[in-house]
Amino acid sequence: MIEADAIRLAQAGDAAAFEFLYQLHVRRVYALCLRMVNNPADAEDLTQEVMLNAYRAIHQFRGMSSFRTWLARIMVNSFLNQKRKTDPLTSPQRQDATEDAFESAVYSPKTHHNSERGVHNRLIMRQVLDLLRSVPERQRLMFLMKHQEGMTCEEIAHTMGTSVGTVKKTLFRVVDRLRQHFAAPAAARAAGKG
Repeated sequence: MIEADAIRLAQAGDAAAFEFLYQLHVRRVYALCLRMVNNPADAEDLTQEVMLNAYRAIHQFRGMSSFRTWLARIMVNSFLNQKRKTDPLTSPQRQDATEDAFESAVYSPKTHHNSERGVHNRLIMRQVLDLLRSVPERQRLMFLMKHQEGMTCEEIAHTMGTSVGTVKKTLFRVVDRLRQHFAAPAAARAAGKG
């Protein structure tokens, strides 16, 4: 079955077709939710909420954007609604669990975590995640949609209900912040050698 057929059948009430769509997209939705809520249990809850909302609203999907973009819009709305209701705890134990779950959700099983390069990559990823936690939510969402989901600036703008120019400026700010964070230690090391 292809996605377009599954969407059409799901819109007609075919539960098996929606199950196909669910299986096709749930891992990606979970990975994005995990990066947003910073806790595996909360990410699972948010993922289920997103997919349930998608099931309820599947008849509203018109194909004006990709199904992935439509799901991302539902995720953003669900996340912001949830955020208004409660502010999740960010204890160190929860952050450790999040990082472990993030690694299992994002890294492929073929990644060699014990190699020097694998350890170095995990350390950099944890630094990036720590820095992203300090970025405002909408900026973080845009960054994750672009760099985790591979969405275009146009898709992100549609999902977030903003202009392409705003998305580009926001992404530049976040990337610049990351660049400055990683450039500062390198500059300090270079100054120490001189």
